Amino acid sequence: MARARSPARRTAATITTTEAAVLALLAVEGERSGYDLLKLVSKAIAYVWAPARSRLYTVLPRLVAEGLAEARTVVQERRPDKQLYRITGAGRRALSEWLEADEPDDSAAFNLKLFVGGLTSHDVLARHVERFLDGRRAYLEELRLIEPTNTRSGHDYYHYFLLRLGIERTELDIRWAEGVLHELREAE
Repeated sequence: MARARSPARRTAATITTTEAAVLALLAVEGERSGYDLLKLVSKAIAYVWAPARSRLYTVLPRLVAEGLAEARTVVQERRPDKQLYRITGAGRRALSEWLEADEPDDSAAFNLKLFVGGLTSHDVLARHVERFLDGRRAYLEELRLIEPTNTRSGHDYYHYFLLRLGIERTELDIRWAEGVLHELREAE
């Protein structure tokens, strides 16, 4: 297996969402090739996160170089040799730290953390959902402060269409998150 000579300890603060997603896929699905990972992404995780194909292929060797994943070459008779990757103990620790880290303004990270929630605890997920709720409630309050009193005249009439859309979407986010939080707490 290919390994880094002396991998630097990575922390949650230095792991990108793409790296975390790849590590999560390796943690859940086991050893895979880059091609296999791209297929997995398109079937499930792409609904909340989807990297460019080239980005995935550049992340894998970097994870190996930093000791977060290992690679091995599989010789194939009729096809080019392929690289299979798997997560290391250091990769699991870095992923665990990333899953627990608060990233209040990063909706992609929030969605990914919830999507791979089986890799962490309900308490951690509930904390993330609470932060999401706090942010959405503050945003709703901000939208309501700019809501015009007279929407039937001038430019405000047209602006209100989009403001109303933002308010309704944010209210939906809040109802959804409250339901998720309730379910997480009930499952404890």
